[in-house]
Order: sequence, then structure tokens, then C-alpha cells
Amino acid sequence: MSCLPSTIKLSILSIASSILLLSGCASTLTSNEQSKNLSDLNYDLSNMVSNNSCTASFQCKVLEVGARACGGPSKYAVYSTLNTSQEEAEQLAQQITKQEKIQNKAQGLTDCSPVLEVQSLCINHQCQSFDIK
Repeated sequence: MSCLPSTIKLSILSIASSILLLSGCASTLTSNEQSKNLSDLNYDLSNMVSNNSCTASFQCKVLEVGARACGGPSKYAVYSTLNTSQEEAEQLAQQITKQEKIQNKAQGLTDCSPVLEVQSLCINHQCQSFDIK
């Protein structure tokens, strides 16, 4: 390296020190910081299931999403398999549920209000929910 100009030596040194600093930062991130936060996950799910157009009721599905502190889901999401991958929607709902369980553990019992179960039908070419009584 002694035959390299000083500007190149300085550039190489800067790059090497940056890599060392960045690699140290990556190892100190917690798993919560590495994964998406709960509001981002809910936003992603909302966008994923926003197109509820359908041609038949069998295309309409209901997802249990989240976890209440007293048990059961925190909400239900209705979506159409005509426009949304069932596997992707279920995976995202599972991520939200996992995050809410962690949050419930950290905060204790916060919300025990009941969430009514829903079913879905294709009405006027849109998947729509209705409460089960």
C-alpha cells in the first residue's frame, strides 16, 4: 500500500472503517427493530385486502387477525381470493398476531372488549362481512 497515492489510501481506510462501524450496528439491533412494527404490518394487511371484488361467495374469506389480552383475535379481515393470495394474507395476519401477543405480554391486560365473529359473502360483486349472532 506504500506505492498508492495518499487519497486512495484515505478512501480505502474510510471504506474499511465504515464497514466495521456498520457491521457493529447491525449486531446490536433487537429482533423488534429488525422486523416491521405493528402499525406497518396492519397497514400492509389493509392494503393487501383492499380490493374485495368477487364473482362468487366462495372467493370471500375471513382472517382472524391479532390477539386480545383476554384471548381471541383483535379483529377480523375480509378479503377476496380473486385478488389476494390466501397464503400471503394468512402469513401477514400471523405476523400481526405474533406482534400483538408480544405487546400484550409487555403491557399486561389492556383490552378485553369482545370482538364479534364475522362471515363473508359476495354481495354486488364485493366481499362483505356480516356479524354472526
